[in-house]
Amino acid sequence: MEWRGYTSGMPSSTLSTFSVAASFLGVVAFAQTTPLVTPVVQLQNLAHTSESLEKTVPFYRDVLGLPVNGARDPLTQQPQKLDEDMSKFTATKGMSFRAATFRIPNAAFGFELTEFTGGSRKPVRPNIQDIGAATLALQVRDMDKALARVKASGASVVTIGGAPLNPTGNLNSKLREIVVRDPDGFFVELQQPDPQPAPAANTTGDILGASVQFSIEDSVKTIEFLREAIGFNARATGALGTNAVVANLIGLQGAQWRITHGNIPGTTLDFGLIEYSGVPRAKLVAGAEDPGSPAFTMVVRDINAAVDQWTKAGGTVATTGAKAIVRANGAGNVFVRDVNGFMWELIQRAAQ
Repeated sequence: MEWRGYTSGMPSSTLSTFSVAASFLGVVAFAQTTPLVTPVVQLQNLAHTSESLEKTVPFYRDVLGLPVNGARDPLTQQPQKLDEDMSKFTATKGMSFRAATFRIPNAAFGFELTEFTGGSRKPVRPNIQDIGAATLALQVRDMDKALARVKASGASVVTIGGAPLNPTGNLNSKLREIVVRDPDGFFVELQQPDPQPAPAANTTGDILGASVQFSIEDSVKTIEFLREAIGFNARATGALGTNAVVANLIGLQGAQWRITHGNIPGTTLDFGLIEYSGVPRAKLVAGAEDPGSPAFTMVVRDINAAVDQWTKAGGTVATTGAKAIVRANGAGNVFVRDVNGFMWELIQRAAQ
């Protein structure tokens, strides 16, 4: 698990590596049975709700340099009133909606910002260790340029000291990392890998790749749930440990953590599931409309069967009526929550 930019074709984070490297207790190999068949056919986006697309889109598009999907400026679209089905799906009522999606070069998922208006919203701003929080880790070509733009934007820097850190202790390494918050308080970890990967055909601008990290309550409980709900393949879980430099990186002195890496069968994204200890933790449970609320979206084969598998594993349904919204053409959507309260959107494509 030594971090050198990319692991198994996908980027990884220093926090993930040093949770193991700093621990003298080795790793804990939780008992695993044969993974269940996954209902997932495709990953889609890491998403979070924004208070205002006017504030948050420029941060990702102009400051960080993520390419927007499509030729149209997402800020030119007007909010659309949600119909009855979409109101049930999002568990909102009488609200309007718009969104912006971004492509992440060399990543097996995209990024999405949603905005709900015309109703009650409760902004959330979790700490990085809070159960249900998420972090987007972006690999950048030039840390100095990226960080200069971030600071000029007025974004909050989480890392103690406000400067990038190199947790390896290798004076010859050019690896540097820093954690910041976007305008909604969502966590973004910027990483300048060393060595940098060879340029790929779809690599443009300063972004080289990305990964995803979720803060969880309990490793054993989460791994078992995800295995039963979506066939999650988990690798060995690191024992609780700490690293002073990484603790400064995430602004969390005194914390310990352990991490589990794993993936959904048939997909390549390596999820990082981080369980923190030694610091206060709250459980984040927010609605789809609440600014700062995170979610992960993915396409499933049979949405009703996927919901049934999810709830039997111990998850819940957030969509009004506790069932998927399926339209006449076969397209369907549902919001569900895992055992950490984190929201996932399951999507069924329209029938061919």
